[in-house]
Amino acid sequence: MLRIIITSLFISSVISVTKPTIGILTNPSDLKDYDKSLYSYFPSSYVKWIEQAGARVIPIHWDSSYDEITFILNQINGVLFTGGDVDLYLNNTQPGFTFNKFTDTASFIFQKVIQFNKAGKFYPLLGICQGFQLINYIASSYYEVLTRMTDDLGKQRLLEIVPDEDSFVLKSIDSVTLDYLKNVDGPYYSHNWGVVQQTYEKAYSLGAFFKITAYSRDGVNLKYVAICEGREVPIYGYQFHPEKHQFEWITKATHDVEHITYSQQLAMDFISMARKNDNSISDEELAKLIIYNYKQINRMEIPNTSFSQVYLFDRNRNETKSDQQQLGIYQTIKFFRKRH
Repeated sequence: MLRIIITSLFISSVISVTKPTIGILTNPSDLKDYDKSLYSYFPSSYVKWIEQAGARVIPIHWDSSYDEITFILNQINGVLFTGGDVDLYLNNTQPGFTFNKFTDTASFIFQKVIQFNKAGKFYPLLGICQGFQLINYIASSYYEVLTRMTDDLGKQRLLEIVPDEDSFVLKSIDSVTLDYLKNVDGPYYSHNWGVVQQTYEKAYSLGAFFKITAYSRDGVNLKYVAICEGREVPIYGYQFHPEKHQFEWITKATHDVEHITYSQQLAMDFISMARKNDNSISDEELAKLIIYNYKQINRMEIPNTSFSQVYLFDRNRNETKSDQQQLGIYQTIKFFRKRH
């Protein structure tokens, strides 16, 4: 079982980086017209959400080697795991794979972020929707954390705040807007799966790592976790989608002042944390890695899509068993796999 050792790592800092850079993990393509064996992607709305808060974006390719990922992590100031439609469980077998490389890559990043913080470098990691589920899965030591939700695709649900928990996420939202999200119209959700409180009770390492600071309820009143926050490290997540209120125009996400406000405030809070990380990247290296090197695809005329635009990436490699063994991943998976 994966052991996550945590100590008191939230360290106050006077550092304020003026040009922060965020790494966004790509997803295997679940777009019907772009096969996942050839392409990866993430929605453009996440890039816009980060940029409007004053940061640059570098993609972290999910099929990169550990060395390639470490090279990027050492130069950026924070990481974002986005929404998507990937089967996260490690024992999933995808065509051409003998294990779930995407989750393994995310787990490697998760562990590196813990190491950075433990060494005294403030380093935030945020997960949204699928990214939220992903960090819960990793922190649980790969317990099967997901519970089926009912009628929560394209819905806005009220937030139920946990009153006795101190929340750095909720402190970033002004009191008037937060009251609106609690009592009038909540954040936008688009998920078939979620994490419930009972899972935190069953998977000890999950509750030890994260505290729950807000819930919402699905279409049959099942209460699920809306916000989780690292107890000792700045790793946290939302099941909802703040970015869609500002930057997605073909979903049911509302674009009123209150929802735009909370979205902006959460983005600013994430980037404010990233500014505490004193990593830097040279102009030459940034020019090679920055998101502007990649193409955006207009999706507005695609039926049943959730995204107005996406960034599309050619796959770095198609893994083989020898590739995995060369990277040392096979042994890692045997160690990490949940034992019942």
